Amino acid sequence: MKKALVALVSIIVVVALWLGYLSYDADQRDVEASKVPLVTVMEILHASDLQKGVKAAVKVDDADAIDNWLNQALQVGNAANLAKEDLDYLVSDAARDYVVFNAKRQLYNDAFEARYYSLKEVESLKAQYPEAKDLFPRTNALIEKRDAIIKQIAIALSNEDSPSEDALEEARQQWLMQAQKP
Repeated sequence: MKKALVALVSIIVVVALWLGYLSYDADQRDVEASKVPLVTVMEILHASDLQKGVKAAVKVDDADAIDNWLNQALQVGNAANLAKEDLDYLVSDAARDYVVFNAKRQLYNDAFEARYYSLKEVESLKAQYPEAKDLFPRTNALIEKRDAIIKQIAIALSNEDSPSEDALEEARQQWLMQAQKP
């Protein structure tokens, strides 16, 4: 009887220790999981509200507003449990340069689109936004296609293979009317 009681107590102790270990292990995994950041630095820097705010600040050359947006990014990084290196990056000149660079590219795209539809030149825009130089070949190709479409409209209007300047001007006016429609 004593042997059975000792064996039963031993089994109960082993089971209790095993359950305690499992509980401790699960708790450690929960602690480790809570340390994993909820977002990455790049997700923070590419958040639409941050990009929109920095773009607006860059447009009016407001350095304080850019710093304010980066401070908000830092607060998000802190709340998301980012690593110290990531938090340091968010307050670095490199992060500032990165968001300003992206904002200027977005401003170039916005301005190009407006000029594209309104038939305005883009060379001064290219000089204003050298950050978008890798986009220049694509924008040149779009302008060539637009001009070819306008020429095709002029050919259709004039019924000639080589449309006159008047036909080209009428085609441009039709383009502008189409571009203004919502």
